[in-house]
Amino acid sequence: MVEEAEALLHILVILFTAKVLEEVMYRLKQPTVLGDILAGIILGPTLFKVIVVPEHVRAIAWLGIVVLIFLAGFESNISEFKRYGRAAAIVALGGVVACFSLGYLYGIIVGYGHGSALFLAALLTPTSVGVTVGTLTAIKRLRSREGYIILGAAVIDDVYAVIVLSLVYGLAIGSVSIEAYAPLIAGIIILVFILYYVPNISDRIQELFHKLHIPDAPFIFTLLLGLGVAVFSAHVGLTPIPGAFIIGLALSGIRGPERIRRDLEVLEEVITPIFFAYAGILLNPWEISNIGELIPFALGITVLGLLGKILGCGIAARLTGLNWYESLIVGLGMMPRAGVDIVIAVTGLTLGLIDQAIYMGALMLIYVSSIITPITVQYAYKLYQNKERSSN
Repeated sequence: MVEEAEALLHILVILFTAKVLEEVMYRLKQPTVLGDILAGIILGPTLFKVIVVPEHVRAIAWLGIVVLIFLAGFESNISEFKRYGRAAAIVALGGVVACFSLGYLYGIIVGYGHGSALFLAALLTPTSVGVTVGTLTAIKRLRSREGYIILGAAVIDDVYAVIVLSLVYGLAIGSVSIEAYAPLIAGIIILVFILYYVPNISDRIQELFHKLHIPDAPFIFTLLLGLGVAVFSAHVGLTPIPGAFIIGLALSGIRGPERIRRDLEVLEEVITPIFFAYAGILLNPWEISNIGELIPFALGITVLGLLGKILGCGIAARLTGLNWYESLIVGLGMMPRAGVDIVIAVTGLTLGLIDQAIYMGALMLIYVSSIITPITVQYAYKLYQNKERSSN
């Protein structure tokens, strides 16, 4: 009973602290997601060491981000997403090319070998769009043109990042096997099939749900479908995020989903803050003994990671027809990291191809990008709105 009580206490403390700080951020006119991240930093080893990432917190945290991304897809318009799919692919590619190039050159310039420089470059390529989704939702811009492009680019970016990791890993150990890509390729094909086929049978899915007699069956089975495809996505070598978004988008055409959407929003408000708090709890700067010497190098990684997405994704967005303000918002919205880059960092550290300095840089990039993205995106929108008012 002691373990069960401790688990419940952890969840209670995280949610209470996160919600209190969300209220503070709201009153300060800042994105509430910053309150969730700050709650994790306060409760974790960085400050008070109240919570240290137990397994139950990790599990609920991932459930929270899957629900958030699934809801983002469910509330989107699939025809609009398809309309901006080409632009999203170009934006994602621009960010990957820019970040990989900057990371590799930085690694070589500071004296790392070819293998370490490749892993450093791979570290900078992924995007974790959860923070951006939270911000765009809060300011009611998720279903804007740039919002659709950011969402689509982030999903495609996840695929690019996994391919980059596979290639870099193979080059580092001296073996690149086509067979190793088979599950990933098959998984991507199935997810694309889901995206294009499920909307055609959404009416039949809805009829099936309404034939069930258990309370709230449409909501429950919609959520189970979302979790199921997210799990599939993770098992084929991606993260759960592409699967969650794609099945949410595929189900967005269900008629009369207001109650389902409302129930999902309530669930998201309860458990998604735990994910962002979990991101804050993971931070532990005290584990590094010579932290003062490593900070300048880690800052270099962080700056390059941020600039790579702003410039790479922003310029690519401009080339697809967005104006400069929208392109800047896309670049800023693609900055956050967390997820695939952690996998790349752990893989490189395990192989001995990156050291603690690069690892610290990866963690610093995760936290700096998570904190500044909501602020900069919101500020960019204010500049954009002021320009539109002055021009009218």
